[in-house]
Formats: sequence, C-alpha cells, structure tokens
Amino acid sequence: MNERSFSNTMPKIAKLRAEQNRIQIEQAALSLFTRQGFHGTNIRDIAELAEVSTGAIYTYFPTKEALFESLVHSYEKRIRAWRTKKVENLGTPFSRRSLELLAGEIRAFVSEHADYWKLMYIDVVEFNNRHFAQSFHNVPEQFKWRLDAELNEVSANPAWCGIDPGFVLATIYLQILTYFLVERLFSGNQHLGVSDDTAIRRIIDLVLNGLWKKDQGGQLSQAESKPTKSKPAGTKRGLGNRKKQKSVASRSTATKKISRKPSNSTKEK
Repeated sequence: MNERSFSNTMPKIAKLRAEQNRIQIEQAALSLFTRQGFHGTNIRDIAELAEVSTGAIYTYFPTKEALFESLVHSYEKRIRAWRTKKVENLGTPFSRRSLELLAGEIRAFVSEHADYWKLMYIDVVEFNNRHFAQSFHNVPEQFKWRLDAELNEVSANPAWCGIDPGFVLATIYLQILTYFLVERLFSGNQHLGVSDDTAIRRIIDLVLNGLWKKDQGGQLSQAESKPTKSKPAGTKRGLGNRKKQKSVASRSTATKKISRKPSNSTKEK
C-alpha cells in the first residue's frame, strides 16, 4: 500500500469506527433507558455498557437528553419509512384482505420494535411527551398524504357511508395498534378474551359490517333501527290503568253504601 492510498484509507477507517462507537453508545443508552428510565440512568452507566469513555459519549452527544432525542429521531425515521411502505401497498384500503395485511404488519412492527414504544412511554412520564408530540398529530392527514387517490376513490363511491375515509383508516390503524401494544407491552394475554387472530377478525367485522344486521334491502331491521324504549310511570297506559282501578274502587264503595241504606218499608214500620 503506497502513502497516498494509506492516507485515503485512514479517514474511511476513522469514520467507520466513529459510526460504530455511536451505534454502541445508542444501543447501550436504549437498553438502560428502557430498563431504568431516563433519569434513572447516568452517563457513566452508558459508557460502561458501551465500553467507551464518558468523554467519547460527549463527543457525539452534548447532553444525555441529546442522546435520548437521537434515539427518538432514529426510531421516528424508521416508523415513517415502515408506515409509508406498508400503507402505500394496501391497494384497496377497506377490503378485508388489505385490513388483515395491515393488522399483520402492525403486529410484527410492535413485536420487533418494542423498545420504541417503551421510549414513548418514558417520554410521556418523564418529559410530558415533549419528544413524541408530533408522532400522532392528525393521523388521518398522514394517511391521506400517502393514499390520496385511493381514499378519494373510496369517498366518491355511492355505497360509501359518507365518513371521511382518512378518519376511518386512521381509527382502524390506531385500534389495531393499541390492541397489540396492550398484548406486547402490558402482558395482555388475550385481553379481549379471544385469540389475536379472532380479535382482529372481529374488529374488521365491526368496521365492515357494523353492529346491526340488515334486511335484504340493506336497511336496518325495524327492531334494530328503532330501539324499544320502556315507558316510565305516567304514560297514557299507566294513567289508564290507574283510572280503571279508581273506577272499580268507586263502584265498590257505592255498592257498599247502597247495601247499608234502609229500605222504605223498614222506615214505615
């Protein structure tokens, strides 16, 4: 290796080593933050686990919070890329097949990136959600931005219910996401009382079919569209019963009075 090639190689090696150090530091910090919390972890703990000096950490991150923010931004980029890829591949957004595929992708992402969600909860508890505030800002618009043409087509369909399709898709996404977060991070253990597959199938059924059965014309049945209301005391029927009881009581009283009244023949005697 000549002097020129050696001098060209050295910066590359230094850059690679620097990147490796940064990755080690972030991995160590993530492990400690998600086990001990942000304020329960100090720089010395991170340096020891990453096998670097504390000075090396400050070379990359001026403060411990800057290190936390770097982790948040790293995961944010990852989830945006994942969401864009998976949502844009939905095809027909509200077909059963597309919703089942979306649920499967959400399930896998939650399972594979549990630390991301733990960081979010740490941010809520220790920073009042300062770093993740934008993650769930106006989710319907995020879906519209990625599926504008598909959602407009849904909205123009005469059979569509009329609700903003972006709102509907965001609601489904957040419901399924919440389900798997509870299962993965809170040890839900089938918290809806059925298997994961059955739970997701029923959630999709509710979205696609609604709560009530429909007749052959597609309309809600009479019993379901007009719920029966119990009549409180004081309705016409209740008043009628009381009037009838009062009338019977009055006739009974009159009969008793007549039976006690002496006859004319008795008076003459």
